[in-house]
Amino acid sequence: MAQGILGLGSSGSVDLNQDLIDQLKEAESTAYIDPISGDIEDTQAEIEATDEVATKISELLDIMESFDLYTSGTNVFDEVSATASGTSVSFAASDTSNINPGTISVTVDQLAQKDVYQSDIITDKTAAIGAGTLTISVDGTDYDFDTTDMTYEDLVTQLNYNSKLDASIEQVGDDSYRLILKSTETGLSNSISITQDIASLNLSDATNHVVEAQNMKATIDGTDYDLSSNKLTLQSGLSITAVEQGTSSISIARDDTLIVDQITQMATAYNELVDLVDSYTIGDEDNAAVISDSSTLRSIMSDIKSMFYDSYGLEDEENAFVYGISFNKNGQMEVDTAELSDAVTNNYDDLKELFVGYAEKEGIGTRLSSYLDDLDSLDGTLTSFQDKLSDKLSDLNDNLEDETDRIDTKYQQLADQFAQYTVIISQMENSFKSLQLIMDMETSSN
Repeated sequence: MAQGILGLGSSGSVDLNQDLIDQLKEAESTAYIDPISGDIEDTQAEIEATDEVATKISELLDIMESFDLYTSGTNVFDEVSATASGTSVSFAASDTSNINPGTISVTVDQLAQKDVYQSDIITDKTAAIGAGTLTISVDGTDYDFDTTDMTYEDLVTQLNYNSKLDASIEQVGDDSYRLILKSTETGLSNSISITQDIASLNLSDATNHVVEAQNMKATIDGTDYDLSSNKLTLQSGLSITAVEQGTSSISIARDDTLIVDQITQMATAYNELVDLVDSYTIGDEDNAAVISDSSTLRSIMSDIKSMFYDSYGLEDEENAFVYGISFNKNGQMEVDTAELSDAVTNNYDDLKELFVGYAEKEGIGTRLSSYLDDLDSLDGTLTSFQDKLSDKLSDLNDNLEDETDRIDTKYQQLADQFAQYTVIISQMENSFKSLQLIMDMETSSN
């Protein structure tokens, strides 16, 4: 009796064939899918490694910006310390780069004030004012207010539409109110004059002009100032705010305590960057480099190092090695803090020339800040390298999806064909059984 044709009949051949299909599919996946998956893992590792390098470059940039001639903040060489005496003024500066060491003395003779008027007592602030006209002059312009059908609250609303006026109704007693009208800014240029024919307000009465506008008058280092504001900013960037009458002073001194620390931090950040790049780009016989194409990062590190080796100053007379900075045989930067501290004390201007420089001859900090900042710009070297890796990863994922779909489709079709063959062969086997039965019957009858 037939036991299955080509291993495809009844007798459990379907399970055997599916197992065979799975083995064939696994073998093809190993040949085509696994290499792509491996490339994806490697590329993802490259991207993560490059992102770490980019972060470390950003950390170095943050430090170098404190030596940048064009920094938006305060250059470390322009830091100053200040000691103030007296209470007549307060001092502040967002940028100390133009403030020279020395003492500034300020005498405040008069504070700037706003114009302030008050109305007569009002018992009901929602009551109608009555017909009349209120004319207010500010900065040479007249503003007319017709109080017909207005309440006191309505008038306040109308007054506050003018940006030069500040009006309110204030409760001054248990059952009494006053309309208060102020100039929004201090000084004579913002003074208010009032004319009216409204008896219930009486704002124009001299006794209700409770505070008269005036300018701030002060003397700063012998120069007289007569200004509408209590705050002024000197050309150096030092901001002075008058608080009360009296004399105050501020003593400004150069603060060089941060320079050595900042340069030491620079060396640490640079060395960490060197170690990180080496760890990802230098492989050995046991482990391949994580970043397969190291030329970009090597070029970046070479550019950075060359800036430290370069000469600076208007006549190329300054070099980092003169001030206690050196590189060991492993490429690590070393800082002799004693020698550097001596340079801060005795060669401050030369050291600033080395790190900061001038517009016509930039220093290490200014050049390196610009270079590092450009690396991750739209067309920057590091950005281009990261984009290249991202594109590679995207292509690999597309290839993986295509190959997976191809193999899945191929072996699904093969499984469908095997199933069809099984049906046909089973039918043939049944026919053989019938034929065998007829043959057996004929034999027995003979």
